[in-house]
This record gives sequence, C-alpha cells and structure tokens, in this order.
Amino acid sequence: MSSTVIRNARVFCRNQLVHSDVLIESGTIAKIGSVRAGEQEIDARGRLLLPGAIDVHVHFRDLEEAYKEDWYSGSCAAAAGGVTTVIDQPNTKPPVCDEQSYFRKLRAARKSVVDYGINAAIERLEQLDDLWGLGVMAFGEVFIQEKTHEELQHALQTIKRLNAVLCVHAEKRVGEISSEAAGIRTLFACNKEIGAKVHVSHLSEASGLDFVKGSGQDVSCEVTPHHLFLSKLDQARLGPFGMMNPPLRSRQDVDTLWSRLSHIDMIASDHAPHSIADKRMSHPPPGVPGVQTLLPLLLSRLDRIGLKRLVDLVSVAPATRFNLKNKGAIVKGYDADLILVDPNDKKMITPSMLHSKCGWTPFEGSVAVFPSLTMVRGEVVFSEGSITLKKGWGSQVCGAGSRRLN
Repeated sequence: MSSTVIRNARVFCRNQLVHSDVLIESGTIAKIGSVRAGEQEIDARGRLLLPGAIDVHVHFRDLEEAYKEDWYSGSCAAAAGGVTTVIDQPNTKPPVCDEQSYFRKLRAARKSVVDYGINAAIERLEQLDDLWGLGVMAFGEVFIQEKTHEELQHALQTIKRLNAVLCVHAEKRVGEISSEAAGIRTLFACNKEIGAKVHVSHLSEASGLDFVKGSGQDVSCEVTPHHLFLSKLDQARLGPFGMMNPPLRSRQDVDTLWSRLSHIDMIASDHAPHSIADKRMSHPPPGVPGVQTLLPLLLSRLDRIGLKRLVDLVSVAPATRFNLKNKGAIVKGYDADLILVDPNDKKMITPSMLHSKCGWTPFEGSVAVFPSLTMVRGEVVFSEGSITLKKGWGSQVCGAGSRRLN
C-alpha cells in the first residue's frame, strides 16, 4: 500500500483551517492529524492545503478540433491551475449524442492527467437512457435559442425520469438584443409542471440571477471568471479575444454578481479555446480559454471572497450538484485531490506560463495566485510549474445513472 504524508500544512477541513498532517494511502485521504511516517513526505511549509477545484464546464475540443486543444493540453492547463476534475461539454465535432460518439470522446479523454466526466447532448432523445447508463455526468449544455418549447419539454421529461441534470445555455436573441433572462423564463415555463433538475451555465446578467433564485425550481447556476473580472469596458482592448457567448456585460452587472456571490452556486471556466489565427479571422468564433486561470484569479481575491466561500464555489457545490462522490472536500475516505497554495505568492499572468494549446488568455497582465502543487488521487501531477505525470493518469468519473455504479 503506497502512502504519502503532507506535513506542516494549514488544512482546510470541516470549514476551518487546522495545522495538521495528512496521510494519503492508495489515492485516498487516510488520516487528518498527527502522522508518524510515510513512504513519501511532502513539506507544505505552512501553505494552504485545499481540495482541488472541480470545473463543471470545459470544452477540451480534440477530435476534429485538436489543433485548438486536446485532452492532454487541456488537462495540463487544468492541473496547473489547481483543477483536479473537469466536466466536458458535448458540442464537440462530432457532438456526443449516441453510443458511438460517446466512446469516441471517451477514447480521446483517456489522455487526461486529471479526472474527467463527459456530458451528452439531447439531439437524439431515444439515446438518453443508454447514454445515462453508460456514465454521462449530465445532459447539455443545451442552447435554449435552438430548441422549441416542445423539444425542451420532451427532453426535460426524460431528464426528470432519469433523475439527471439538464445544463442550459440560456442566452436568447430577442430582436437585436441578447437576453439571458428571456431564455431562463422560457426554460422555467417549460419545466414548471415537470420539475426536472436544471443548471444554468455561465450566468452573466443580474436580472438572470433574479429569475434563477426566484423560480422555486430545482435549479443551480454557475458564473465564469470572465464575467466577474471583465466587462464591456475591456472589449475595445481585447477585440476578438474578448468575444464570447454570453458576451461581456456592463460594469453594473459585474458589480452586482460580485455583491451577490453568496447567491451563486458555483464558478466554472467555460474553457473554450480557439487558436490565435481563428480569433483573427473576419468572423472569429466566440469563446475564451480559462481552466488554468479559474482558481488563481479567485485566489487573488481571497480577501473579498473568503476561504470557505471559495471552496464552496469551486469544490463542494460542484461535487454535490453533479454527484461526484468522494470529491470536493478534505475528508477521511475521500479522493486525495489536493492543492498547495501560498496566498501571498501573487504572479502576473503571462502566455508563457499557460499549458493550453491555444497559447493566449484574456487575463494577460492580471494578478493571480497559482498552486505550487496539484495532486490527483494521491499522485502529484503538477509541481512548481511543471507537469510531473505522463498523459493518461486521469480517470473517468461517472454520473449517478452509470451501470458501472449499480
């Protein structure tokens, strides 16, 4: 039985910091307390020991878009940013909508160095039962704009029966205006009599948050760092590199999201990398990379967010909503998905430190706090700027309907 002891850490455990050792055996947390010895020892030197972040919204491309990102480069970026589990969205080329495309995505994902879940699309309703049994984490991200009320209701009825979660891209065009609230109203109207679990992806408008929290439905929501740290005021500076869906919002929206952070369930990156050449085209695709900068940006504002709230937003709530058992907290018996952080070690973000294949970030020049070490199931995958394990260490995490769990 392999064992590792982390010593001299300030461990975030049971919603408080404790000075303690942590014993890891066979990939799981075996003890939090005084430990005599282990086969390997890591001196934390007084740094924070936190649960790894869970990013429930990434697009790791690969397959026909591997020139933008693949599962190895994307997962290396995740590990370097303290993200130990990711959930990949289904709108790849080809999309994940049946058994064949699911296994094709799964084969690509086996290059990952962090743990991963896979979402499925709802384009083929007759396939949802099979996909749920195969282990998909959830369904969507579904673009409300592209679905009729009837299509949404049929999908929601199946989601309800499976006890799954439907993730939605709520942004909807109303004339020339992009309205998130309009899409959320459409979703809740379709779901009113059904009562399925829904998750609103990348919520960006204060009015949208009002609808989510006042719906009375089983709904969760996420906000992205780019909708917390950037606004329309940054668009001229960023040009096409600041184009994403939903778009950057007003400074007032940003300030309101910060002030109501206690009402937001989780923060996810919506990591959507495109090559620099693609972004410089006459009609650039929307989307920005973010999995590596998600947690470091938030750690730079720890004085405003608070440690407990931060861990809830990036670890506890994602694990709870998407049924990631034994992840999201430092608890005996849980996976040893851990990061070491010095909150005072602030760095300026530069393209040279990024592991994403796309090679750019809208946050260049921003101050961030990167982890010095990232551990996935007891193995160090990132340390002091370098990936330390070969591709393929990551393991699939499955949804609640997986036949592998039953």
